[in-house]
Amino acid sequence: MNIRAYLLIGLLLTQGYAWSKDSQPINLTLDKALEIALDKNQGVRIARLEVKKSQAQLIEARSYLFPKLSASGQYLRNIEKPVIFLPPGTPFGVGGKPTIMEIGSDNSYVGTISASLPLFSNAIYSGIRLSKRGVELAEEAYHGSRVNIIAEVKKAFYGVLLAGEVRDLTQMSFKNAEENLENVRQLHQQGLVAEYDLIRAEVQVENLKPVVLQVENNFELAKNKLRITIGLEASQEIEIEGKLTYENPIEVPSFDKALEEVMTNNPDLRQLDIQIKMAHEAITLEKSSHYPSLAAFGNYQYQTQSNDFKFPDYTWVKTMFVGLQLQVPIFNGFGIMARVNQAKLGLSQAEERRKAFTEAIKTQLESVIYRIEQAKKRIEGRTKTIAQAELGYEIARTRYTNGLGTQLEVNDADLALMQARVNYVQAVYDYKVALTDYEQLMDGSKSR
Repeated sequence: MNIRAYLLIGLLLTQGYAWSKDSQPINLTLDKALEIALDKNQGVRIARLEVKKSQAQLIEARSYLFPKLSASGQYLRNIEKPVIFLPPGTPFGVGGKPTIMEIGSDNSYVGTISASLPLFSNAIYSGIRLSKRGVELAEEAYHGSRVNIIAEVKKAFYGVLLAGEVRDLTQMSFKNAEENLENVRQLHQQGLVAEYDLIRAEVQVENLKPVVLQVENNFELAKNKLRITIGLEASQEIEIEGKLTYENPIEVPSFDKALEEVMTNNPDLRQLDIQIKMAHEAITLEKSSHYPSLAAFGNYQYQTQSNDFKFPDYTWVKTMFVGLQLQVPIFNGFGIMARVNQAKLGLSQAEERRKAFTEAIKTQLESVIYRIEQAKKRIEGRTKTIAQAELGYEIARTRYTNGLGTQLEVNDADLALMQARVNYVQAVYDYKVALTDYEQLMDGSKSR
């Protein structure tokens, strides 16, 4: 066996190991699904990077308060030296014409160190405050993205549980229909029931077969949606752990009390509040262009000039100065006024968005509270209905076995029992989804 064959076998073994590893299913609880989603979701990752970006912008804004220090070096070769003109009548003048005198040397060397420090600049302070608000907004947006993905994962997970429950109930009904068909066949062979009853039982089984396939397909579609939501590959097998249970139902507070909590804790509303504060800071920042600024500066130079390159013989000269610079804006073509007006319009837009969102959130909260209460009532009613449907099914089967009932009664009782159970899990699902929406409004990620 040559080396290519060994390499091919090694590659196949490695690939086979990778395939077997990918094919291993992941057991997903709700907490596990949330953990994966918060780690893999692209929206959450982008929001997290935005926080880091805004923090870097704050560092940049603060950097303008620190001294600025720079150093530079320059070499200049004078091809034609600079000159000065001495007017006639001066001690150096000749005749009636100005005297032209060259200055400098062929080679010039200058080393410079410059420093500046802002002593007062309202624009810098306003920029820092605006950057701080930017960090707050980015952190709140990151928090809001976590709240939203948690709600999305919960709904997708509950959707899988609902599809699984419906699948199991349908399969249970199908099993009941098959057992009933077998019972009817035996009774028909004994001549105790008519052929019509046998046909009805067979039709009942055949009618349920496509339903079983459909609910199985719905279950797979629900799992695919969950995979996408939490960021798993479509080929990754998952096993869902959990049931749709109705335990310890919450007591929803009154609308006014719930609204008060929403107005305080809702992440989207908090983002709008920060945007309004940023709009105020933007106005202050633009107005600061009207104010004077004061800065200190200094300069140190080390220089020499010569016509040759005998560096040891050069004479170096030091010069240094410090000073203050005051800048007072007087007129810039109404540009500052225009920018201030734009910032004021931005504030008005932010306030209008908050008003619109507040009205929308009131309607949403009212709807969510109504859905929770209605789902709770439906669950309580469905619990009684299931018990009655189970009793009705047993009575119908007993009556039919004893020759007192019809196959139609058995089919109807089985259908009623399955529908009652499906209605119950649907009500529990609706309660879970409504509760998730309520938690999302109330900032449902606080507990995580």
